[in-house]
Amino acid sequence: MASQDAPPSYEEARQEGQGIKGLDAQPPMYTDPESQRAPPIEPPPSYESIYGRVKAAQQEAESKPQFFKKLLTIIMGTLGCTICLGIILAVPVSMIVMGSLYFNDCPAEWRIPLYLIVGGSVGIIKNFSSLCQKVKNDKDNAEDENVKTTKFDSLLNCFLLSWFIFGNVIIYRTYGHFSPDKTVSPYNYCDQTLFDYAFWLTTSFYILLGTSCCCICFCGCLASLLGGDKAT
Repeated sequence: MASQDAPPSYEEARQEGQGIKGLDAQPPMYTDPESQRAPPIEPPPSYESIYGRVKAAQQEAESKPQFFKKLLTIIMGTLGCTICLGIILAVPVSMIVMGSLYFNDCPAEWRIPLYLIVGGSVGIIKNFSSLCQKVKNDKDNAEDENVKTTKFDSLLNCFLLSWFIFGNVIIYRTYGHFSPDKTVSPYNYCDQTLFDYAFWLTTSFYILLGTSCCCICFCGCLASLLGGDKAT
């Protein structure tokens, strides 16, 4: 009797049958339904963050000049605001210190030390009032264009403007008409350090004002060029 091969095993027969029918040899794999869920959508960037504010400004801006303007506002409201706040708080304190130290050292114009002390004191009050108002507006989520100046701030602004004009008059009127040596002219004497501080403090305002005007004109010209390029 001729020897016969052993019959195929059940697993081999099943695999051959699936191959003939065009089916996969391996059974289908079933996965957990939890793993098939779509990944959670991440929330959009917070509008409190710098990135979120820049993205929001880019989406809301209708043109490049408008986006450029919003971007400058965001930058000045963060790092620039912090630096300016530090300078603004330091200047009134230095005014009070200089006016107090040299209060009796300027008989030629005794109102210069008084101008520094009063201006510095009111300036500190104005800075803290503006800071409190800004914090309140941030808590209320008020827009910049909807922020209203309080009557107290308006009164302080008017006083500081009038006091600044008064300081201009007494400082520039005294310039070149006093003696830095007390022994030469006791009644026409004014300490050189005190006068130089008051003079350059006042003059620096006009320097910063002119620089700011140049920067604004430059930004306006740049925005016009960008707007013209987009229109063409």
